[in-house]
Amino acid sequence: MNCLDCDGIGAQVAAVGVCSQCGAAVCPVHSEISQQFLTCTKPVSRTVAIEQPVRRLLCSTCATAHRAHAVCCPQSASLIRTS
Repeated sequence: MNCLDCDGIGAQVAAVGVCSQCGAAVCPVHSEISQQFLTCTKPVSRTVAIEQPVRRLLCSTCATAHRAHAVCCPQSASLIRTS
């Protein structure tokens, strides 16, 4: 599998992973690895982050969108909610 962004510029570079947001294949140059905390809801509707954060691989497009969201909503920028 080749990187989607590299393919867009006419290069064939092997992908090292898949974006967890959009599913695009990405190479090391067009990917970012970050941390994300899973959460669960405890009694009285309080959200609790679970320790150890998970590793999240994003393509450059989705990483840019997540950074823009973090500026807008910093309190929820790194959480994934689970039930």
